[in-house]
Amino acid sequence: MSVKLQPSMTQNARDLRVCADYWAYSNNDGYDGYIKHVNALCCQYEISLHVLFETIGQCFAYLDDVLCEYCGYICPLEIPADIPYMRAKQSWCCEVCEHAVWREHNNR
Repeated sequence: MSVKLQPSMTQNARDLRVCADYWAYSNNDGYDGYIKHVNALCCQYEISLHVLFETIGQCFAYLDDVLCEYCGYICPLEIPADIPYMRAKQSWCCEVCEHAVWREHNNR
């Protein structure tokens, strides 16, 4: 399984390529590698950091193979480092279910 992208209605094909290239980062080179990756994308697409992150922020990225153990919702991503972290977990709970479980536990 891989990272899935759901662009906003205002994004075009170029924006989707920017997002796909951003999420293709492998996480193998640590923080320095991430900085190089981001800078390379800015150079490749001739955009500023601000525009890069604005573009990425409009595209919903998620893992379709990591689901909430209660409701089955897909796992949203914020940064590439989330990918191996979320896949390494034995189980995952979305924020809505986590809050519901917390409320149930605290109302006893």
